[in-house]
Amino acid sequence: MAAVLLCYARTVTAGWIWDDDFYIWNNPTLRSLSGLFEIWFVPRATPQYYPLVHTSYWLEYRLWGDRPAGYHAVNLLLHAANALLLWRLLNRLRVPAAFFGALLFAIHPVCVESVAWATERKNTLSMCCGLGSLLAWFDFQQAAATGRASSARRWYALSLGLFAAALLAKTVTVTLIGAIPVIEWWRTGRLTRHAISRL
Repeated sequence: MAAVLLCYARTVTAGWIWDDDFYIWNNPTLRSLSGLFEIWFVPRATPQYYPLVHTSYWLEYRLWGDRPAGYHAVNLLLHAANALLLWRLLNRLRVPAAFFGALLFAIHPVCVESVAWATERKNTLSMCCGLGSLLAWFDFQQAAATGRASSARRWYALSLGLFAAALLAKTVTVTLIGAIPVIEWWRTGRLTRHAISRL
């Protein structure tokens, strides 16, 4: 957390750039309750149909209007959360030097665009939901393997819900469906029909 704050603190004082006007400060859907309806049910009401992202902007517009600092702070906090979730995931997968891998992700310059550009909320938010979905999936698998059916159902529902949220933030997270079998094969050396059917 300290590394993220140290590296990205200046982004909070950054202004609007590139197409932030279309997404946020000049976006009419953020100004009214009917705009929230349009965000979800009128696909061309926003520049891209990422309703979870635009809902986050809608909520923030209620808090800080068209002042960019708040939007940048939320991106920064989402990036910090992603680094922590990645650390947890790498630990869960028993990847050597998981802490340093997550730290490298946290401070790597390739992430600057996603953190410093308010419009790139789609990256930070979808990653947060996607990593959460993966972690819940592994908890589901563990609960199912140990015969805890009710716990397994809850973890499965959480994984599915977070996956849906990730898709509503950025559709490229559909690749999780392909990533999970690869991770499963890497962890166990096999991929069963039962594992695929649960996926």
